[in-house]
Parts: sequence; C-alpha cells; structure tokens
Amino acid sequence: MVAASLHGSFGQVVIAVVATLFVYWLTERYAEVLGSGVHGPAPDRSRVVAALRRGWPMLQSSYAPVIVLLAASALGAELRNAVLAALGLSTALLAGLGYEAARRSGAPVAAALGWAAGTALLGVAIIGLKYALH
Repeated sequence: MVAASLHGSFGQVVIAVVATLFVYWLTERYAEVLGSGVHGPAPDRSRVVAALRRGWPMLQSSYAPVIVLLAASALGAELRNAVLAALGLSTALLAGLGYEAARRSGAPVAAALGWAAGTALLGVAIIGLKYALH
C-alpha cells in the first residue's frame, strides 16, 4: 500500500494491493502443494483444492484494510491518509492476533499484552521502513 500510494493513483493502489495479496496467497499455496508432494504422493486435484481452501483465511484477513482504504477515500480522505488508516487497522489486527495467539498458547494476560505490543511494533516498523525506502 505504501509503495503504491507514493507513486500511483487511488485506483492503482487498490489494484496493486489486491494483485499483491493474490500473488502472495497463490505463492504460499503453491509452496504448500509442492511441499506436500515431497512428503507423500503427488498432489492430485482434490489435494490442490484443499490446499487452496486452507489458505483462504489469508485473503479474508485482508478484506478489512482494503474496505477501510475504500471507505476513507469515499469519505474524502487524501490517498496518503486513507492508506495510513488502512495500515493502522492492519497494525491493530496484528496486535489482536498476537494477543490471541499468546492466550491460546496459555500465556497469562500480561504476557499476551506484551506479545500484542511487540506484534504491533513490528507492524509499525514495517510501515516506517516502507516509507523510508520509498
């Protein structure tokens, strides 16, 4: 989002984000199918379809930031601010996932909050690096 927003229009950002998500999803799924073939029989159609379905949450988790990007823009936000709103939501989602993962693994609340903060800081660092590099 950051790189596309610095060099493109709103439409180009949306297309770049959706295309990038699709490519990452497809690449990850391909790696799983390829890996499963190494450890077992050659993948058939049903195994490929199953692998694609297992990876679907990766795309589903990306809906919210894209919706925020679209909504912020529709409400009149400049592209940079709409991207920051979407990235802010992504960072909040990362924090929530870090907290939830820690809690599910049995960590106490204080430790889970630490994981949430660390995960959010990772998101902020990535955003900062993207802006610094572009």
